[in-house]
Amino acid sequence: MKISAIILLLYFSGTLYANAQCPPTTAFDYLDINNVKARINNGGDMWWDLESSVEYIVPKTGNISATFAGALWIGGIEAQGQLHVAAQAYRQSGNDYFAGPLDETGNVTTQTCSDFDRIWKINKSTIDSFIAGLFVTPPASIAQWPGRGNPNLPFLPNQRVAPFIDVDGDWLYNSSEGDYPAIPGDQALWFVFNDAGGIHSESGGLPLGVEVQCLAYAVKDSTTCTYSTTFYHYNIINKSMNDYDSVFVGFWNDADLGCMYDDYFGSDSLNHLMVVYNKDSIDGPGSICFDNYPDNPPTFAIQILKGPTDKTGAVRYLDHAMVTYKEAGMGYPVDALDFYEYMQSIWRDGTHLTYGGNGYGESIITNFIYPDDPSLEDGWSECAENNAGSDFRLVLSSGPFAIASGEEQTFDFAVLWEKDDVYPCPSFENITALATCNRNYFDSSIVFTSVENHSVPDYPANVFPNPISLNDELTFTLNNVSLLELYDLAGRKLKAFDVRNQRSIRIKTNFGTGIFFYRLTLKDHAYHSGKFVVE
Repeated sequence: MKISAIILLLYFSGTLYANAQCPPTTAFDYLDINNVKARINNGGDMWWDLESSVEYIVPKTGNISATFAGALWIGGIEAQGQLHVAAQAYRQSGNDYFAGPLDETGNVTTQTCSDFDRIWKINKSTIDSFIAGLFVTPPASIAQWPGRGNPNLPFLPNQRVAPFIDVDGDWLYNSSEGDYPAIPGDQALWFVFNDAGGIHSESGGLPLGVEVQCLAYAVKDSTTCTYSTTFYHYNIINKSMNDYDSVFVGFWNDADLGCMYDDYFGSDSLNHLMVVYNKDSIDGPGSICFDNYPDNPPTFAIQILKGPTDKTGAVRYLDHAMVTYKEAGMGYPVDALDFYEYMQSIWRDGTHLTYGGNGYGESIITNFIYPDDPSLEDGWSECAENNAGSDFRLVLSSGPFAIASGEEQTFDFAVLWEKDDVYPCPSFENITALATCNRNYFDSSIVFTSVENHSVPDYPANVFPNPISLNDELTFTLNNVSLLELYDLAGRKLKAFDVRNQRSIRIKTNFGTGIFFYRLTLKDHAYHSGKFVVE
């Protein structure tokens, strides 16, 4: 049975995994601090205006886009064997992603979706000026940053949201106390979306119940290799009660390099690249395409910098590079299984990608389409095959890996552009050199690693409200806790709770006023303690 049919059955039977009916996202903003002007949408897709205009303009001073659209794909299998998929493309069928974070039970409300249908943009120069004390009052981009507890944003949940430097050490974001955003690069966009806010009308898949926090960022230094590069950091959090195995995460791309009708593509498994280049030195038939690059068009690439961690502890990188549509070839995915299998280099008919020809029906199975350098006459590339240039869609992916309930995985990639290739059949030498340089920046960047190191810590428990009034209910939101114990100021144990299978617990404060302590025994047998006040 097709996955779309299963979704329909679940819908009419009243068993629906999606828990809200959020509207499609509308928010967008631009990375525009270096040689690229890139439109970023909140909702898992980017680089286009949701209608027909494309906006990955490079060089920024021109008006030609190096690509059409891109989007995040995720798929995995739960313990009962059911496939769950979240994927976006053009929203021609609908949406799989919705704005906002999920709560600790994996739920989201339409109000939360509405509140978070926005993108927060910040420049490092603004942060530096704030730290230097050059503002009488914090500027809006700092005062309105969605760090946990920001008093200027009352809709924020009591959970980790955007990363920040916690100057006063109270676990809460307040720019009036000196706290400020933690970002990589010289400019960043932060936003959050989920796949539980409605039915998956794009892929037809069952929701996974994941929250995706994204930082898109760029570096402005014109003397570095990063000047024509944009970077993307996805933090994928499983807020569902399901443990997922055989998970793949991928990035889909409609790769229109200037004119769409004469493009070639290939992959480079060693450097973790999917590469798009022109068939010849002339970008497209001018009678059809009008926004063309000049002679010797550039090369465009997407590079996986760091994928998820698998069960062995190994980091995944580029594991599959596949074409999902080609004018004269295989078709676009039509159901959840198609999306999932394309991330594994499997055609719609269930056969695996093979080496040689058009990638179909040969004897040698491979995970990487057109993996050889175009300059090699005897390699497998579009150049060696002397293909007609065409319009196509691609997906590059990492996996398999697992993500249990409550766990997180990250997915980092970069988008590269360089213009010094010689046609026809240019070597990948220049784009791989740029990829190496970008990887060195990513691996060594203190600025980027500070995002993780200085984010608000993910403590084993959040206690709210604190202080609390006598006989009110104190809520503990728990993370991997097995035992909760309460003590008074003299060290006497007041209460103990077995919370091994609980994400939260409410306790009535009927044991008096004053200062009290809690002790948490974690599932790994470590301990954590804190205090609260009953007034």
